[in-house]
Amino acid sequence: MKWTKCLYAVLFALVVTQGAWAREGAKPYQINNRLRVEYDDNIYQTEDNKDSSFKIIEELEFLVNFNLQNTYVGVRYRPSYIWWDERPSDSTDFQNELDFILNQTFSPRLNLSVVDTLRRGESPKIKDDEGNVVRENSDFYYNTLNGTLGYLLRPTTRLELAGRYIAQRYDEDAYSDSDDFDLYVGGLTLRHQLVAATTLIGEFRGESIKYNNGPDRGSKSMYAGGGVEQIFSPNLIGNVVGGYQKKNFNDGDISSESAPYVDATVTFLPSPATRISAGAGYSMFETEVYPFANQDRAQMFASIAHDFTARLALYLSGSYIVGNYDSEQIVQPADEKNPAISAKGGDENTAQFSTRLTYQINRSNWLEAGWQYVNFDSKLEYSTGAKLRENFEENRLDVGWKTQF
Repeated sequence: MKWTKCLYAVLFALVVTQGAWAREGAKPYQINNRLRVEYDDNIYQTEDNKDSSFKIIEELEFLVNFNLQNTYVGVRYRPSYIWWDERPSDSTDFQNELDFILNQTFSPRLNLSVVDTLRRGESPKIKDDEGNVVRENSDFYYNTLNGTLGYLLRPTTRLELAGRYIAQRYDEDAYSDSDDFDLYVGGLTLRHQLVAATTLIGEFRGESIKYNNGPDRGSKSMYAGGGVEQIFSPNLIGNVVGGYQKKNFNDGDISSESAPYVDATVTFLPSPATRISAGAGYSMFETEVYPFANQDRAQMFASIAHDFTARLALYLSGSYIVGNYDSEQIVQPADEKNPAISAKGGDENTAQFSTRLTYQINRSNWLEAGWQYVNFDSKLEYSTGAKLRENFEENRLDVGWKTQF
């Protein structure tokens, strides 16, 4: 909590400072409020005996931005309060999101970008009417820190040194013993503009993930590859990056793995009112499914945004993810306090779809309506035939009002 309070203090100081500066010019801060009523048809995300509930979601969003000659700082804080109409034992959740951005230009050739994202989720333990635990206390912190130092070697060639640190911490031992982790990433990217419409990319990076408790599911990976960004026309842009990845596991009983990786995206603007994006990727990836130390993950996504009028807009998005788990990549306990888990490999498939319609009433107010759909299908089982994770299907529908101050 101490580091969260420090970040909140930074936000408050920036707001006070910007308030003083605002008297001399344009307002450098913004406050948004969203109030929504949502219906969730599967609040515990179970396959059978589904429970549904209406809920009221109140979100405030504070944005602070200021520019100096060579410096940009942005802070975003969004607390949200959720009240559930039909949820046994506990009817409220409280969530916090805090984002910080710093862009610093040291010279025409050298610049630095830092982005920090902090999430605090509060989902208390829930019991049914008979006193059975249907969800453990899963309060957690999740923080991502990204930094990129860019240097312009030549007018057409740029070198970027980048690093990333991710930390996840659960409050309860039931989750922290298997899911608390630290992820470290560092690498170099070289970008060279071959011609006006074509940029070549070369990359090399290393990654290390460490789980803080229980059997060691950690690993170290090396990536080497390249790609291209292509402007086919003012309305069509695409890029693809691929290469080879080698992964060494901290558990000596698991053999190292090597595999190709690839990420590709395309953006198409058929008209000023329509924006279409799509992409796909494949790589070895970290996993939250204990006792597996790795997954081979393939994913694809697409989104469409369309402005029917200056006031009425529609947004559609969808994704499909397949994670493959190998039984030979199951970690073994280091001591008798952590009993072995016998599990079978298999696939997990996640399909998601969402749509949102917004209508701008006036300069500061919008009406919103949305639908979110998730279908999760896991083939992972214990040797006894019991499932590691429960399949589920969920629909969430909401209507709301957004206002800007």
